[in-house]
Amino acid sequence: MRVLGDEYVKSEFRAHKDVENPLHIVGFLKEWQMYAQQVEGDSWSGDRLEKEKIDKMSDQQLGQLYELMQAIQKKGREDPDGET
Repeated sequence: MRVLGDEYVKSEFRAHKDVENPLHIVGFLKEWQMYAQQVEGDSWSGDRLEKEKIDKMSDQQLGQLYELMQAIQKKGREDPDGET
């Protein structure tokens, strides 16, 4: 799963490198910092997204979230033991 996550993180940072709105930049970095802290300690396992965060997502973000979910499910079917 780490390979999938690393690829996703790289693409997200590339997609947001030209954002100029300071509020978007701060929000983006804050969320990624929290994500990194959770992943580092495996405390994310079994977590769910808060409804408030989902409600604030744009259609594009929801689409990306859905694509990520599909990629994770596909990876799980291809590698049921979780080995990378």
